[in-house]
Amino acid sequence: MQQPWESNTLPRTTPPRPINVTAELPELAAHTRETTRLHPRPGAPDVTESSIGGPLLWPADESWPTCTAPRMVQHSEPIAPELVIALQQAQAKREAQQGVRRGGRCSPEEFALLDDAVGRRGASVDLIRYTTHWYEAEAHEEPNPLVAVAQLHARDIPNVSFPSGTDLLQVLWCPTNHQDLPGQPHFYMGPSVHLVWRRASDVSTAPGIARPQPRDADDSHLPTPCALHPELVTEYQYADLLPDALCERLDAQDERWLDETDVTYQYDLSIAPGCKAGGWATWHLTDPAPVNCRCGASMDLLLSFDSSEWDGGSKSWRPIEDSKAQHVGACAPTGLSPGRGGALRIFICPIDPTHPHLLDIQ
Repeated sequence: MQQPWESNTLPRTTPPRPINVTAELPELAAHTRETTRLHPRPGAPDVTESSIGGPLLWPADESWPTCTAPRMVQHSEPIAPELVIALQQAQAKREAQQGVRRGGRCSPEEFALLDDAVGRRGASVDLIRYTTHWYEAEAHEEPNPLVAVAQLHARDIPNVSFPSGTDLLQVLWCPTNHQDLPGQPHFYMGPSVHLVWRRASDVSTAPGIARPQPRDADDSHLPTPCALHPELVTEYQYADLLPDALCERLDAQDERWLDETDVTYQYDLSIAPGCKAGGWATWHLTDPAPVNCRCGASMDLLLSFDSSEWDGGSKSWRPIEDSKAQHVGACAPTGLSPGRGGALRIFICPIDPTHPHLLDIQ
């Protein structure tokens, strides 16, 4: 007999939040937004349905978009053998002294050796034998076909404002890493994203053009076809962006909640993890960054493509139907992993959604 958490057709339901934050801090009621948790689960979505990684309603006479922008690739160089030996000895010394497991936090001695091995900022060490650098390659040898990432009907994400005359949003991207895309923050490195807004009734459901496969691709940017189970939930603004006085009161309450119930505002009460449409953006890896449109408007979060629907720190958001799901991959149905386990967020202009979007990975 199939268990509830094994079904990819059941709706998903977010558990009630463990604390009613507006009962304890009524001012937070002025800082809410609705988000649609998409709750993707592997399946075989139909071309007419909302999906992640599924087929798109695509006009037969419209060419499939491609990418010609320069892409970022990794290059590894051997580390000098004497540095490899020194690193291994420093690691063994730390493990013997501290009894920590292999792979634990490096000692100051190891960090110094790693600096010598890497030789430049922005590189990393792979298996203590190679330095790995990101560098910008030339453009794709041939235009790289984009990947269909999502198709979303307005009826499934009612909290998102669509441009006039449209009711279907399609997201495609080049599944390689790019940097310094036009209009993007300098720190962004990820897929080059293409948005299409259209009216579903204008597109025939008959088979259209064949969807070409990308020539260059990073597996972490290739989505597993998933059906969606949209659910509206309420979110509260990221703490550091709240008014100062309210943020101070929240900090005090947060300490009490953590001591008494092991609940925190950031992980359990404010912003839902996982793939979602609309709502608030979290800034847990960096300080909050301004996201402004070229017209001067402060941009809103349109979509977040997260690597996981919940994790050890956000397990209270795990849907009720998945409460006993323990199998590998249960919390990572899409197979996406932007920024090595992060979330790729797409921001749009609230005045005119067709203005150029902005991208960020947290």
